[in-house]
Amino acid sequence: MKNKKLFKMLLTLLAVVTAGVVYTLAAGSDVSSAGILIIEETEMQGDGSEDTGAEESTSQLQSEDAAALQEQDTVCVYVCGCVNSPGVYYLSAGSRVYEAVEAAGGLTDEAAGWYVNQAEYVEDEMQIYIPSAAEAESVSSGSSELVNINTADADELMTLPGIGEAKAAAIISYREENGGFSSVEEIMNVSGIGESTYGQFKDKIKV
Repeated sequence: MKNKKLFKMLLTLLAVVTAGVVYTLAAGSDVSSAGILIIEETEMQGDGSEDTGAEESTSQLQSEDAAALQEQDTVCVYVCGCVNSPGVYYLSAGSRVYEAVEAAGGLTDEAAGWYVNQAEYVEDEMQIYIPSAAEAESVSSGSSELVNINTADADELMTLPGIGEAKAAAIISYREENGGFSSVEEIMNVSGIGESTYGQFKDKIKV
């Protein structure tokens, strides 16, 4: 009788121990798995954050480079006179006058396109005035009234072919710094005025 009771107690104890061991192993497996999943998610989130930050940084740099490039490679000109759509236009640096005229809708029927050197390079802040045929003929017939480059103001200087606001200002600045021009050829020392531009108005100026 005692042996049966003792045997039952041992079986019960063995069952309890076995159940405890199984539960502990099962719980440990879950915790370990959960831990691995948490680490993997954290690592993935970290990688995504770093990629996003790198992409944003690269995008910002590209935008800044594009803005700097645009600023450097673009000029602003004012096209007026006998063109179909007078106004301010942005052109690529290195463009020529004919391209500015095309941007402004082209010449009107009464335009004297021959009066302006359309092969000339444009400059930032340049004013491109296309006169009418009547205006051009009037200037040509009155060529005896030469423009004195030592006394002419900006408006008078801009009546000369190829001289816009920027070049007129450069002429005035040069003569103020150097005490005037000693000869008409000296005007080619002004920044932006070379032989091509000088050839357009050399018969219309004096000192």
